[in-house]
Amino acid sequence: MTVTKVSQAGLSLTEAFSGVLQTNANFVDQVIFGPAVDGRAWNGLWNKASVFSSLMLATIEDEGSNTEINIWDLTQQSAGSPSTTVLATVDLSAAATPTAIAASMGYLIVSSEDGIAIIDPHSGAWAERTVGWPRTLSTSTVPALTNNDVNAVAAGFSDQPAFDPRTGGPMPTFGIGYGTGSDVAALIKDDGNVYDEPGTVGNVGVGFINGHFIWAQNDAQDGLLSSTQKISVLNADNFDAKRLIRDDGASFGLIADNAFSVRGGSLSSASSSGLNSLLYADYFEGSAGINAITNRTYTTGYMVGDIRGAWLANSDVTDRSYKANTLTKTGTITEAAVETSAELKGYSGWSASNYLSRASDADWNSIGTGSGYLSVWMKSSGNTGHSWLNGFGNTGGTLQFAIHLSAAGLAYFADDGATANVGASGGPALDDGVWHKIDCVRISSTERYVYVDGVLHVSSTTDAGSVSGTVPWQIGYGPTGTYAADAITLSLAHFSTTTPSATQIRQMYEDEKGMFVASAECLLQSGSTDAVIDVDVDPLTNKVLVTQTDAITIFDGLVVDSKPTVNSGSSEKGKLWGDLRAEQNSANAYVTAPAVDQRQVNEMVRGLASDLPKGIDLSKAKAWLRLDGTGTIAIVSSYNIKSVTDVGTGIYDVFFAIPFKSDAGYLMVSAIGGTAADAVANSAATMTRHSLRMRVYARADGADTDVDPLMLVFFGELENE
Repeated sequence: MTVTKVSQAGLSLTEAFSGVLQTNANFVDQVIFGPAVDGRAWNGLWNKASVFSSLMLATIEDEGSNTEINIWDLTQQSAGSPSTTVLATVDLSAAATPTAIAASMGYLIVSSEDGIAIIDPHSGAWAERTVGWPRTLSTSTVPALTNNDVNAVAAGFSDQPAFDPRTGGPMPTFGIGYGTGSDVAALIKDDGNVYDEPGTVGNVGVGFINGHFIWAQNDAQDGLLSSTQKISVLNADNFDAKRLIRDDGASFGLIADNAFSVRGGSLSSASSSGLNSLLYADYFEGSAGINAITNRTYTTGYMVGDIRGAWLANSDVTDRSYKANTLTKTGTITEAAVETSAELKGYSGWSASNYLSRASDADWNSIGTGSGYLSVWMKSSGNTGHSWLNGFGNTGGTLQFAIHLSAAGLAYFADDGATANVGASGGPALDDGVWHKIDCVRISSTERYVYVDGVLHVSSTTDAGSVSGTVPWQIGYGPTGTYAADAITLSLAHFSTTTPSATQIRQMYEDEKGMFVASAECLLQSGSTDAVIDVDVDPLTNKVLVTQTDAITIFDGLVVDSKPTVNSGSSEKGKLWGDLRAEQNSANAYVTAPAVDQRQVNEMVRGLASDLPKGIDLSKAKAWLRLDGTGTIAIVSSYNIKSVTDVGTGIYDVFFAIPFKSDAGYLMVSAIGGTAADAVANSAATMTRHSLRMRVYARADGADTDVDPLMLVFFGELENE
């Protein structure tokens, strides 16, 4: 055990501490929670003596005939070790087999073979809540669950949460995953209703993201699903679902058969075959799902939507997409680390005698005038001429859809169809011996874009016409028998018939670029298995804690950030809160915390998230909107607003071009309606980092009404700041 104490400007900071909370082989699950995590005070009770603190850990233990819940203070330590004195212990005598725990606003939800139990401290002591709302539920309560066997739980907020007078903050919404029966999951709303979703059970997780409910499901297309409607408008069983990840289609990924975790715009899931990393931003605003697969052998990088080929991912010929479009190797291709001691491989030695190809295939030879997306990472030490990098085309060169590097070292998108040959090129010179990513997006035959290192450099609206015919795929050398990619190294070459948004392209670049530096690790770090048994996305940094039986790895994007040593026995679960990490293994519960004043950090985060800035300064607004909300809605003027959707009379969804860092943005309604007396913004208007749902009602009768003008101003911190 290492103990460190630091001082800054005469201030003695809390020592770093680490150690065992409790030696126990019966731990089932854990959750880090508290006002610091929620970003909101609990009605002033967050510092009540001997009840709770700003940051806590709750653990559940299977004691054979009952469940024991212990609440630990993560701000307390002594001589470099965490405090082993619990704030409280609660026993659930009826729950013989606990399965999971989650928390929000002080409410703990615990699942077992006996339904779900709600535990909170809001009456002055930690205790099970069986009256009021929320409360313990089973098949014999009102409202009722459809089955008592529950094996997954989640706690979070609706896109329009109700007010909770008990805490003075928003009322949580809960999700559960059934272990048996005809329903796969249920949504326990903050209005006291329970709605069930039919499906094949075997659930390994439930969660919330951007106002939507997510669950894992076992069926003919194993994967993760999400409600298409936001939580606030769900009002019946059997709600519509949208598949986020499936093992045989878009968006392609590994079966989430062990766990998943979701925070902000990131979702990670644990599979017996490896790790999924899903970038969720803008998913419900029409953009594609983008997912990366990582195991001990390869990482795919981010695959977009209906991926048709994911090549050069630590193999020269293997396609890592579900399409299995294996390439044929002509000659010899050189494989080597992209940089010294890096785990990702690059491929070079391209010439007329050394290249990769595949015969014309329906996966790409009939996109017609529709969409297509190409990407590749490349490093050129000075190509001698025009170079073919990745794409398809016919032998005569009259049809092409490919990424080139021009003789001048510029990214070049060849979109040559039946109507015209369109070559879109530009951006910085890339023949500088440095790794770059090129993304080429074709929305249609009359709209295309070229991005370099996540930045848009070229756009074109020339009509290329249909791209269909006998068109083989080639990497490193053109099908016309020309354009060898000499002196160029390639990696992570992709093709999809789904196009990403500009935001997603930037995010993919940011998360992938760390793999192209010396000594970069990007693979699972277990010495024996690809199986991931647990994941946790850090709410502060979006880093992902990946747990395998013999390895704990923290990923930042797609790159290994650190590799904490497994404390004892076999790893089981882990949780992150910044640099604080809670570990559950087969022998004990273990905590390690950084050398900072943890109380001060927690309260700073809580305060920033829960209090309006003093003195509104309009010059510091991060987004604003003037909207004509009558008839066909129209944005009259705006800043940092991507789009507005008319959800219904007087109800608008506003989407930000650059999202906020968290849900803790601030909204000010500066004017609304024809006159100030005619209409007023509903106090239930709720903002997430990506969007706002605004309801407007007439003051006279309280009914929702369309208005003009509707003026909104937003404050907070954007994700790129």
